[in-house]
Amino acid sequence: MRGIYIDIKGVRDRPPVVIGFSVDDLFEQVITDSAFGDAALAKDLRVNRFEDEVQALLARCARESRRVFAFSRKFLDTVWSHTSLGGAVAAVHEDAQELALLWHDKSERAGTSGWSLADFLADMGQPQPRYLGTRHTTSRLRYVEQLLNRHGAYDAISGGAKAKWTKVLQQNESDTRGTRELVLRGAGVGVG
Repeated sequence: MRGIYIDIKGVRDRPPVVIGFSVDDLFEQVITDSAFGDAALAKDLRVNRFEDEVQALLARCARESRRVFAFSRKFLDTVWSHTSLGGAVAAVHEDAQELALLWHDKSERAGTSGWSLADFLADMGQPQPRYLGTRHTTSRLRYVEQLLNRHGAYDAISGGAKAKWTKVLQQNESDTRGTRELVLRGAGVGVG
């Protein structure tokens, strides 16, 4: 499936901090909140404004005839809320959660309507690492941001804050790759 698989991590009511992209077997992360710029540089990650990154995504979709797959409508809703590109993204967006529900319905599984990405991946025999703790993303990001603001540099923040930053990035990668695996499995395409 010619897709760009996406996951975002951030703080509610703000543009995302991290966008993960998986295209074919390649994975990339971009930091879209300049408050995390030094933390991005410490991990050799690009920093780009969210709207600019979405514009580049749309250009790539057009150039390579790709669709955008994200688990749930969170990415699309975030684009509508924080950019002027909602309509353009809606034209290429696919909700991987809806696709997974259709796949599960066809395979005679019941009671999956409230399933998370982690639930679907566990059902596929690919559970996500428990230590990533999906419910802790916002608190991890707020803590890292607070220490970056206080100390001014990634090197000056505590080891605990650095570990929280690493976990957010690992969770983003796991969710991005997991979304790809879920869509490809549902489409009957082998994941490589």
